[in-house]
Amino acid sequence: MFYSTKRIDLQISFNAAVWLRITQVIGLGFLFVPITLVAYIGISPEKNNAVAGIVNFMRNMGSSVGTSLVTTLIARRSQFHQARLVQSVNLGNPSILNSTNGLAQRLTAAGVGGGHDSQLQAYARIYQAVQAQAASLAYIDTFMVLAVGAAIMFFLAFALKKNEPGGGGATIAE
Repeated sequence: MFYSTKRIDLQISFNAAVWLRITQVIGLGFLFVPITLVAYIGISPEKNNAVAGIVNFMRNMGSSVGTSLVTTLIARRSQFHQARLVQSVNLGNPSILNSTNGLAQRLTAAGVGGGHDSQLQAYARIYQAVQAQAASLAYIDTFMVLAVGAAIMFFLAFALKKNEPGGGGATIAE
């Protein structure tokens, strides 16, 4: 996740996004077996079905809460970044005024509209760019939160009860 915060921008290519996603999920396969193993430590064999049900329930709840958390975080951070970016985008800023006028002239030359319509279209496109930048920054913030959370969980894993192979519950009759 930390690597993702350094790689995401508005110019990312599809190929780069695919490889970024592959690097994000490559280790997931190494998580499920240890997590399942930890869930069964110290549990007698006759309670295996109950443990399986609870583990699946918690996995479903965790994914639902995680999805809601990430969605909310992206929406709120996007609003935060948009509010900060809009402070720079005003008619008192000469570069914004020049950009808007230049874009309006290019739109008029392209036949999008004339005069006032092209000016409104230029404002709309600049606002769309601000929204895209705010969303990109929101995703970077969210990946950073997930990276910190993953780092905390990594260190908390060392506090788990040790597994004693062969020291489990009673054996089932063969």
